Amino acid sequence: MHTYFMKPFSELVEIRPDVRDGTLDQSAYAASLGDVVGSVDKPAAKEYRDPVLFRGMTYETDGMRRVLENIRIRLQDGKGNGARQLETSFGGGKTHAMIAMYHKCTDWNAIPVVIDGQTLEASKTIWGEIEMQLDGQITKMAGQTAPSGPQIYGLLNDRNKPILILMDEIFNYIAAAMGVMVGNSDLAAQTITFMQRLNGQLGSLPHVCLVMSLSNRDDVLNADTEAAKTQIEYYEKLRNIIGRHRQMDPVSEYKDVSHIIRRRLFSTKENLIEHEAKDIIQYCVTQMKKGGSLSADEVGDYTERFGDTYPFTPDVIDVLNNRWGAYPTFQRTRGVLRLLSLVVHSLLESGRSWISPGDIDLSVQSIRRELLQHTGDNAESVITADIAGPNALANGAGSRGARCASSIFMYSFPPKDGSGATYAEIKRAAFTDDITHHTVGDTIGWLQRNLFHLDPTDSSVLRFDLKPNLNHMIDQAKRSVSDRAVEDEEHKILDGAIDGGKFVDVVVWPDETRARVIQDRPVLQLVICKEDDPEWCANVVNGTSKSRRINMNGLIFLLPSDGMVLGDLLRLYLGLLSVQQRLSGTIEYTKATRSYLQSEIERAKQGIGDVLLKKYSVVYIPQKGGGVHKIRDYVFNPATDSGKPLDHLLWDRMVYEDHIAVGMAPDIAKQYGEDADTAYDTMIRTPGNVMPASLDVVRKAFEVPKPPPIVEDEPEEPEPVKPPKGGEDAGGGEPVEPEVMHERMVYTNVVDAHGLHTLRSLLSDTPNLNLTVFVGSVKLRPDGMFDVRLEMGGEIPDRIVSNIDPEHVETDSGWKE
Repeated sequence: MHTYFMKPFSELVEIRPDVRDGTLDQSAYAASLGDVVGSVDKPAAKEYRDPVLFRGMTYETDGMRRVLENIRIRLQDGKGNGARQLETSFGGGKTHAMIAMYHKCTDWNAIPVVIDGQTLEASKTIWGEIEMQLDGQITKMAGQTAPSGPQIYGLLNDRNKPILILMDEIFNYIAAAMGVMVGNSDLAAQTITFMQRLNGQLGSLPHVCLVMSLSNRDDVLNADTEAAKTQIEYYEKLRNIIGRHRQMDPVSEYKDVSHIIRRRLFSTKENLIEHEAKDIIQYCVTQMKKGGSLSADEVGDYTERFGDTYPFTPDVIDVLNNRWGAYPTFQRTRGVLRLLSLVVHSLLESGRSWISPGDIDLSVQSIRRELLQHTGDNAESVITADIAGPNALANGAGSRGARCASSIFMYSFPPKDGSGATYAEIKRAAFTDDITHHTVGDTIGWLQRNLFHLDPTDSSVLRFDLKPNLNHMIDQAKRSVSDRAVEDEEHKILDGAIDGGKFVDVVVWPDETRARVIQDRPVLQLVICKEDDPEWCANVVNGTSKSRRINMNGLIFLLPSDGMVLGDLLRLYLGLLSVQQRLSGTIEYTKATRSYLQSEIERAKQGIGDVLLKKYSVVYIPQKGGGVHKIRDYVFNPATDSGKPLDHLLWDRMVYEDHIAVGMAPDIAKQYGEDADTAYDTMIRTPGNVMPASLDVVRKAFEVPKPPPIVEDEPEEPEPVKPPKGGEDAGGGEPVEPEVMHERMVYTNVVDAHGLHTLRSLLSDTPNLNLTVFVGSVKLRPDGMFDVRLEMGGEIPDRIVSNIDPEHVETDSGWKE
């Protein structure tokens, strides 16, 4: 349940319309500098072309402000460095910064010249493009041979406005120009020469400023191509040329990335976001600390960062920039913006108060496609099998399973050393105000035992692997187990779960063709049936017209309930044994694999024992007139009954509930015959009669001695005469002490036959007493004992009360109507 302050993030921040409506053109995040200038074929989105809209969604970092001011001073005052190379500490935002400079040219009254290395055709030249943008035609800078220094100076000098030359991703153009031959050289070499001469002239052109960006070498070079060595040579030359004069201008730092993202996705002012979300942030951090996913030392920094990243947790920004940003195809700022705009839109109706890595829902196709374009299609099988497919295994743990699995996925790519998520990271990523840290911890263990692509090699870090894991191997082995193998194993386990120590005979899955026959013997026999078929049990009791069963009342049938769970466990157990045997002795049978398999085998064995007690729980016994009737379902408790033989558990329960008699009163036994053998024979043959545990039970009943005759002792003194009213005798002699009398008495006890006779003798003179209440009940128990209850009221002599067991008597004050 949401607490009073836990408002959805969508109510705390104003989401930009195109993000909220899902109409955002994802190509807007991929705008290039050339597109902004206004290419007819591919104009940039209006948010980039319109200066007002662009400023509204741009977070101006401290570095950006410094760079813009330095360029303004260079253009207007002719001071400062004429060549600048942009950089960002987190690897993104250079193009965005150049677009900001382009729009600033209007305020600076400067002429922008834009060279986009990603869109400039290799057949064109940079010097020709500069002249075309300045003069509308190419005359001085025609040809593919690099112009001289004086020619460059003549082109740029004596303009009525300052000139800002913006060159974005210039090496992309140079790499393409390598294929254009110019005499004995190529256009790439001529471009390197031009850049060298341009930089040499900037010192004499105080109102001209060159700003360029150069990609990281590993992002633009392909070492597998034949031209790789030449590319590297050109790249180093270009870097060295610019390095002689350039000034490195960092336009953003890592701490700025969350503000840049927030400004593009939300229109709420930065300070208002942090103020509105402070209670939610404090709640989250408190829960993280309690749950152990944040240490006391980490709380302060994490809380501060959360204020900068809300509604995203700092983990979202970190995992996208530090993990996914390692993909060359994942441009950190643009890639993060594209993905998070989709995530925000998918969560608008979720009621979520914050967004963590667990909220990156891989079941949303647009989100999945955005990620798979970097991982490759191989990761699709991981998502489908384990995380977000129609039958994804994580669904077995409910919504928390999918959240945990999605969190691990986000930390697993690119696959390399150090990838994967710690338990603390998963708990921070997956917990919600409804899913506790403790629940997440339990879910992680469940995922480890069930998912097919979790890498089990490191117990402290969880990661997805494109290669199926040991669980997948076990599942395949489980599926290959035949039905016959499952049945044989169940029968084997049943045989091991009984010892026949109390029932004279136990028959498991009787089958005449397999020598498991129910003999017609005058003893108690437990029949454990394979199928839930009471009609079959009735036929066994009744026998056939040719062969009637004699000892019908000696049969007890234990039938199965639903056995699907036990069947699945047996398949798993046999599959585990198969995998263990297959891997044993191979290099794959590592210590971790051996330990995991052994623990899972033990877990399966324990589960089989527990489920076996639940499956075999339905009891039928013969009924009077033929057939059988169900006495009840016996559901044994694995917590207390596990490890005990199944037949012992059933025996004890049936004895406790008086279905089997381990003791018998003579009066009962003699109802069935004049001697023990005859009585037992009658009981064991006739359905509906008492089920004696054995012949010895009946024999002991016949051996119970008769109670001794009651001999009344001669009183040593005559009974005192009840005095007349007034307390004096009629003759005026000494007063006689009256006997103590009780008004109420209740007696309850369990007695044997001898005790019952004794009680009868004590109560022999009750007809002579002055009683107002006399209620008695005697009930014979199957064990031969008697339940006795006696209630008396009126004038009850103490001699009766004191001779009855005082522990079982209540008198006077203890009486309750």
